[in-house]
Amino acid sequence: MLTSWTNTTWGKTVVGVSILGLGLGHFGKGSDWMSKSVMGVSVGTVVGGVGVLIGATMLLKRFGA
Repeated sequence: MLTSWTNTTWGKTVVGVSILGLGLGHFGKGSDWMSKSVMGVSVGTVVGGVGVLIGATMLLKRFGA
């Protein structure tokens, strides 16, 4: 499936950091590193993308699509 990479050590790290970043950003913390860019893409964009991908996949899996 599309999110099978999340079962790897690297994937678990990316998902964990993404969830932590989204949580900190929600409460107004960590916004300084979320706005940093890596190769022209902001960390916040990557974190948000991972969150949307994982969340959408979980809902599709749960409701049988």
